[in-house]
Amino acid sequence: MLGLNDLAAVVGAVLDRRLDPGSAAPIAVALSGGGDSRALTLIAADWAQARGRRLAILTVDHGLNPDSAGWTADCAALAGRLDAGFHPLSWTGEKPAQGLPAAARAARHRLLADAARAIGASVILMGHTASDLAEAAAMRAEGSTTPSPREWAPSPAWPQGRGVFLLRPMLAVSRRQVRYWLGEHGESWIDDPANDDPRFARARARLAGAEAPAPPEPPEPQLAALPAAAAVLSLINKYEPTRLSS
Repeated sequence: MLGLNDLAAVVGAVLDRRLDPGSAAPIAVALSGGGDSRALTLIAADWAQARGRRLAILTVDHGLNPDSAGWTADCAALAGRLDAGFHPLSWTGEKPAQGLPAAARAARHRLLADAARAIGASVILMGHTASDLAEAAAMRAEGSTTPSPREWAPSPAWPQGRGVFLLRPMLAVSRRQVRYWLGEHGESWIDDPANDDPRFARARARLAGAEAPAPPEPPEPQLAALPAAAAVLSLINKYEPTRLSS
């Protein structure tokens, strides 16, 4: 299981490889309040502070849960604690009766990209993990066209996302490992009940995965010691640039 410093080292290695530590542009991080994005925000804040970079926290309220305003307030509190800029965003208007997860995802990317461009950030950090890779694969096995999240990718929003890139530095670790790391740090997080709603394909994949026995952990988890994530990163490194200049 990842110890106190291991997750920060894994994430930090990706940030060092992908980002220019001397850039004056802020680094944006998408914070939902869930465990994965909370851990990423905490680690990114330390990384940015050590390199003199500004961190901007972007939180999207989708308006789909009566507690969502409270979740945004929790994210604002974390931003205040970290002395980071906070930018609350809202998905307003009519919500579709069909295809809600896809519509919410598209709206989220539009809002995040617009906010990033407005503050001069060209990179948005996102907290996807190896568990998201596994869930995407399970969804495709059931007929979904859901793509696997990539470590480095352009924003899918257009035209809002032009010039904006997404960086997912936690694809080599599982959600369970991230939760353990948070517990070791005395951190709490928000669990969105939609993640357990079997009406949605991702929730079904997540619930199915939760029923399977967890594989044994390597004694000292390293980036290359996780085969699935290593294979993904190998493909990414083959076809993508290694660093963004801003």
